Amino acid sequence: MRSHLSALLLSCSALAGTLNAQDPVREIEVTIQGTAKDTIYLANYYGNKLYYADTCVADAKGKSVFNSKKGYKAGVYAVVIPGPKFFEVVVNEPVIKLVSDTTDLVGHLQVKQSKENQVFLDYIRFLGAKKKESDLIRSQMEAQYDPLAKNGMRSQLEDMDKAVRKYQTDVIAANPGLLAAALVRMGMAPELPEIRKPDGSLDSAAQYYQYRARYWDHFDLKDERIVRVPVFANKFEEYIGKIVPQFPDTINAMADALIARTDGKNEVFKYMVNAITHKYETSDIMGMDAVFVHMGQTYYCPKDGKSGRVDWMPQDKLDKLCERVKKQAPIVLGNKAPYLCLTDTTEAKWINFYDLPQEYVVIIFWDPHCGHCKKELPEFVKVYHEKMKALDIEVYCVAKAVDATLYKDWKAFIREHDLDWVNVGLTPQVYEEAKKDPRKFIPRLTTIESLNYADTYDVYSTPKVFLVDGERKFRGKQLSADQIVDLVTQLRKRNPKE
Repeated sequence: MRSHLSALLLSCSALAGTLNAQDPVREIEVTIQGTAKDTIYLANYYGNKLYYADTCVADAKGKSVFNSKKGYKAGVYAVVIPGPKFFEVVVNEPVIKLVSDTTDLVGHLQVKQSKENQVFLDYIRFLGAKKKESDLIRSQMEAQYDPLAKNGMRSQLEDMDKAVRKYQTDVIAANPGLLAAALVRMGMAPELPEIRKPDGSLDSAAQYYQYRARYWDHFDLKDERIVRVPVFANKFEEYIGKIVPQFPDTINAMADALIARTDGKNEVFKYMVNAITHKYETSDIMGMDAVFVHMGQTYYCPKDGKSGRVDWMPQDKLDKLCERVKKQAPIVLGNKAPYLCLTDTTEAKWINFYDLPQEYVVIIFWDPHCGHCKKELPEFVKVYHEKMKALDIEVYCVAKAVDATLYKDWKAFIREHDLDWVNVGLTPQVYEEAKKDPRKFIPRLTTIESLNYADTYDVYSTPKVFLVDGERKFRGKQLSADQIVDLVTQLRKRNPKE
């Protein structure tokens, strides 16, 4: 229960679980002295963010009653007063009555009717008192030089930890089924024995695997209420972003294993699938699009005649997401790059990057009228001359040159900046002829995938950069010239030539 609102997102969200007729009808009455005639808000957590749930104008005595006929889902809510300031409320009962005042919103909070909130408020105040005691002992330890005295203080802290643990276990045992008890349980760290090596030293690797395996011990992942309490979202973000090693294959396997612990259709399933998909769809870390593709193919997009497992998205948005997955799937790191063969500036010579003799090839897609491209390419060619050639790296530079102006500007830019790497493009003659009859070029000279390279390589903006290795597998994306040099140098060290 907090008194200050540091970052409150008060907005509507379909994902945040809009209220519906099936939600339990409840009455939440809060009387706050000093808020007469003020507008008071009720906000609900979804994950660790707050969203508007209801609004009320306090009467002359500062009493506000929230009793929407649509009801309120169980979870942790916030009562928000002007300031803004707020305190949290456990919503899981038909009637809740609370009293406070504006001078100390949480400190003066009293529960008039609600076992859930009385249990939780007592727990929060118990923790607050213990924290003050421990902070005092720690400050005394810092000023203490006597080793024996310090050991005594450490024992005091250990006893305090045991007292907190006992309080927590007693609350849980005495209040089965209460959301407040579940909140207490979720806040407890699993008790893990130390694992030691034969020489007696701590086995940090084994400790990590034990911690990871038991990370969710105190969470019921089939309890839908947990998506509306911030402790679950905070733990979930830590698990996916820090506890799980950040390698796509590992993330995919561990995400699937975690999601499998839900019932496969409830709000926890929905929350996890949405959160993981969004995190890696929008990630700036190279290679993490493989997680987005995996999530899309596993949960969203129908395949092999079967329906996807996501039934909450509007069809148009689902179709759009599946189209993104379809485009990105062939170009994730580790896959072989799609065949690409286009003409040079003469519109007569067709060059396939698979035939280039260099071990590594950088594929750049650009547009002669793209300002960012025209800024980046001269820097790129400088590194190409100074470093890339010596590392057996070629550049296969693909330009959009589908009309006379683009074609003219493309050739002028090549001359002006000495782009003496492999320059190819979709040129006016090829573009117009292919529109009339693509069989003039396919399959004798190229492929439909090459002529539609923007779709094949998901070129929705330029410049777009890929690095492929000797097997023409993707090894990097959207890297700068120097980053490519560094990556190739590392790859060479890892896999030196015979």
